[in-house]
Amino acid sequence: MKYLKYFFTPTQKASAFAKITQEDAEGNTSWDSSKVVAVADLGQPVVTPATYDEEGNVLTEAVLSSKHEVDIIWVDEPLSTSFASYVVWPTPGGYTHTFSGWEQAYAEEYCKANPDAAYCQPPAPVDHEA
Repeated sequence: MKYLKYFFTPTQKASAFAKITQEDAEGNTSWDSSKVVAVADLGQPVVTPATYDEEGNVLTEAVLSSKHEVDIIWVDEPLSTSFASYVVWPTPGGYTHTFSGWEQAYAEEYCKANPDAAYCQPPAPVDHEA
């Protein structure tokens, strides 16, 4: 299994979701369990937070991203041709959502994709004799 994070425009998200859903005989749609374990559609993240006056009245509205954030745990490998260009790599621990118990799995994928990132570098040993 593999846990990855994505950003999609609304059109891209609709196309991507069509590839990982299935429809039963009654017309009910669900995630295709042969492809995905779990999907979290997190909506549009805030780019610029709202501002407020002393009484809590909104001075400026929050600005949302034009893209939707989606987390997916894949059964096996992601559908690379459909999803690869939408993968994003927020630093582990620096994001707002994770599937419970999957933090380490995401961190491992992050370091495979970003081996030179500061997060993936172990601290230098401390020389206690100096």
